[in-house]
Amino acid sequence: MVIENIDTSTLTTEERLMRSALRLFSEKGYEGTSIREIIEEAGVTRPVLYYYFQNKEDLFRKLVESIFKQLTDRMNYIKQNYSDTIGKLKAIIRATFEMAEQEPQAVRLILQVYFAPIKASPPIRGSEIGKQRFKIIESIMREGLEKAELSGGDARALTLAFLGIMDMHVMAKSDRPELRLTPELAEGIVDLFFYGACYKPNPPFSLTNPFNYV
Repeated sequence: MVIENIDTSTLTTEERLMRSALRLFSEKGYEGTSIREIIEEAGVTRPVLYYYFQNKEDLFRKLVESIFKQLTDRMNYIKQNYSDTIGKLKAIIRATFEMAEQEPQAVRLILQVYFAPIKASPPIRGSEIGKQRFKIIESIMREGLEKAELSGGDARALTLAFLGIMDMHVMAKSDRPELRLTPELAEGIVDLFFYGACYKPNPPFSLTNPFNYV
């Protein structure tokens, strides 16, 4: 995975190319980024790029796949090492929010994959590459239903509802950088998902304001 804001002298040539491509693709889009710009920013020659990648599309595809792999690897670890459903979901949303805060360029690139016009980027559709993430959360929901830790729908319906809440916050962060996706907000969102927002004399949670203003 390409890490932002890192000393480039510590990176391998392939990592420098990936980091350069991440910044350019996220800011200028796939069509707006040229091979020349990527190699100039990475400080390499065109033959060096073609040693690691077949072409611009291959570089874009591997970059996007590396971002999703980093996230799904963390999600699989959480699924295997946390015991209860609410703990797993809180850990997943914390990890997702941490990525959105620390790696905004990666988030912008993912959003391009999901929402860019079909002809404006290589044939990598978000619905396909995101299936593994969906399946991990679906399996957590299914286990929660089987253990009677959850109710109110089948596993797929609950997964869509959870992803809708989580991903909307990530999209909002990309559009409004002042939004703060804190661990406290992450846990409050899962509590909202679990316990609902209907009136209770002693509510088990209170969502924090994610903006830097009242």
